[in-house]
Amino acid sequence: MTSYELWLFLHITATIVWVGGGLAVQVFGLLTKRAGDPKRTAAFARDVSWTAMRVFMPSAALVFVSGVALTVDGDWNWGEPFLALGLVGLAGISAVAFGFLGPELGRIANALETEGPSPAIFARLGTRINVARLLSGLLLVIVFVMVVKPGT
Repeated sequence: MTSYELWLFLHITATIVWVGGGLAVQVFGLLTKRAGDPKRTAAFARDVSWTAMRVFMPSAALVFVSGVALTVDGDWNWGEPFLALGLVGLAGISAVAFGFLGPELGRIANALETEGPSPAIFARLGTRINVARLLSGLLLVIVFVMVVKPGT
């Protein structure tokens, strides 16, 4: 196995964990919403917050590190459009997901547990779930661009 193959394996595996996990969270979010149980909703928000910060964030970091290693090891040109889009997308999505969304879901879970259910809290949660859906869609766009590599 070459170092390039190792980095590629790590890059793809970390992407699977991050993107696939995010899509699975969306499915569980729909099931939780359908259940209409505030305790289940609070547990869901707390679990997603934990998972985002302890599973998805390290996966995103590994996507970045392995992507840089692939670029160096594979003699890719840093000016390639797919690399620029990937780096900008990764930075933007990571900033929103790990700087805001993950911690915010933890705050929402706390509010549900301490204040009880309210229309305001559920509206806040709904908005955050929509943001997570947008981020998942953007991640899929980045995966598409990384696979197709337009401009090369």
